[in-house]
Amino acid sequence: MAKEYKITSQGSLGLLALGHIGLRKWREVVAQENKKIQQKKNDKKEK
Repeated sequence: MAKEYKITSQGSLGLLALGHIGLRKWREVVAQENKKIQQKKNDKKEK
């Protein structure tokens, strides 16, 4: 039975224990979050 993890930008020791797969998934979440932040900054500049 597979266990589901909620991946946040803060990360966790559980993700680290998963090895490269956990690290890769964490990096994806961080990249998505950074993209959202950048879009918000760009939206504010356009106003």
